[in-house]
Amino acid sequence: MLKLVRGHREMTIAQIAAALGLSQGAVRRHLDGLRADGFVDVRLERHGVGRPSLLFFPTERGEEGAGRQYLQLLTRLFRRLDRMDESTVGGKSGREVLEGALAEVAYEVAAEHESEVVGTTLAERVERAGAALKLEGIVDEWTREGNAFRLLNGECPYIRIAELTDAPCRSDRQSIELLVGASVDQLRRIADGQPVCEYIVREVAQADKGDQQ
Repeated sequence: MLKLVRGHREMTIAQIAAALGLSQGAVRRHLDGLRADGFVDVRLERHGVGRPSLLFFPTERGEEGAGRQYLQLLTRLFRRLDRMDESTVGGKSGREVLEGALAEVAYEVAAEHESEVVGTTLAERVERAGAALKLEGIVDEWTREGNAFRLLNGECPYIRIAELTDAPCRSDRQSIELLVGASVDQLRRIADGQPVCEYIVREVAQADKGDQQ
């Protein structure tokens, strides 16, 4: 529950209950415990009419548990930035430099997991990429719907950055693309207020492949 709230920044009891398949009473009891231990706090949001909403959010103590994937990203970013020289960054804004470094991070992530993602079919590669990227905080689970594969992530490990720029999301999408060897689209982002980050990989029919050649 803390992971869910942390990944969405703020959530109501009803939203948490729907996401976890629990009763609102059970959610309220768990939140009371998390609040008593100092992991979450609550604020009122008034809408002008009707009852105000109770919005639960992670405290500083609650945020500390999200550190592993965030630290991984910072470490990789630092390595990339450290390798850049004046000819690479000259004349660019800080945002442009950051976005360029994040693009390079995608190749680093893919290279680290390339040996784990083997398979002759796209389904095999998606399954293995999903398992590998779970450790990165990029993918929680995946499902197949016809000729499409949906990869979902229920927590954004770097939501503060993602709210400022979609560069981390593009980096994650590119990591998936490099590992599965197919085009990937992002359909939803937690940073935009959606319940999950969602990527889709579509299987290309043999006839389509021939047309592309």
